[in-house]
Amino acid sequence: MELKRDEYEEKRCLLNTTDPEDETANRERIPIRHVIDKLDRALARGDYAEGMRLLDYWTREARALGDEDGELSVTSEMLGLSRRTNDREKGLAAIDRAIELLEKSGLADTISGATILLNAATTKKHFGDPEGAIPLYRQAETVYLARLSPDDERLGGLYNNFASSLSETGDRKTAEAYYEKALAVMEKNGAAGLLGVAVTSVNLADFYAAGDLLEKDEKINATLERAWNALESPDAPRDGEYAFVASKCAPAFSYYGWFFAASELEKRVREIHERN
Repeated sequence: MELKRDEYEEKRCLLNTTDPEDETANRERIPIRHVIDKLDRALARGDYAEGMRLLDYWTREARALGDEDGELSVTSEMLGLSRRTNDREKGLAAIDRAIELLEKSGLADTISGATILLNAATTKKHFGDPEGAIPLYRQAETVYLARLSPDDERLGGLYNNFASSLSETGDRKTAEAYYEKALAVMEKNGAAGLLGVAVTSVNLADFYAAGDLLEKDEKINATLERAWNALESPDAPRDGEYAFVASKCAPAFSYYGWFFAASELEKRVREIHERN
């Protein structure tokens, strides 16, 4: 069973790299925070079509204005949304454009740039190229390790997604180590790490299910219990992000026989979407 659950770990990249002495500093730019706010509202309703229309429009506007920082931020959002909508054409185009803009801007060795590389890698993996994703994950990991605390939740997200690609390429030993590293980081982040714990635990259950272990069932159930406890925590906000994660975890719970958990998560997703 394939569970499309790798979007969750990204963090936003609202780029603002304008040099105050740059002659283009006064150039008109797209209102990126306004764009992100509108996108968040559409995604909270589960309206991915509206989100895509919004990103398409502001991509055109950014290009017309020559606002490459704004275009890079919108392109990063397109990477994630293309996975949610399973739009391969838009996803692959966004990967190429994001890498082109990063190289042109020299931002690849910044935290924001590394986050976009992580997003691009996850999109490559999602659309069937886990081997092509690995160099991008490694590049992002190098920057994160140099610039972030070892307990930063962004590292946890990277480790989770990197592990998934490693597993798909057959490097199960390294993949398991990265899943465990992801959980270790996320569990140190308290409430902020709860959804990451749920996602990574479900990934790890699938990982164990695909292996050949004597204690397979015990490991699967232990990781699902870990995921359920995270989703049940009163510290996990019941917002649009929760709804997205719950919608991706519910089928896994059902697949492994945790029917009550699956039903409860589906109910919560409906309630959140209706409220938003």
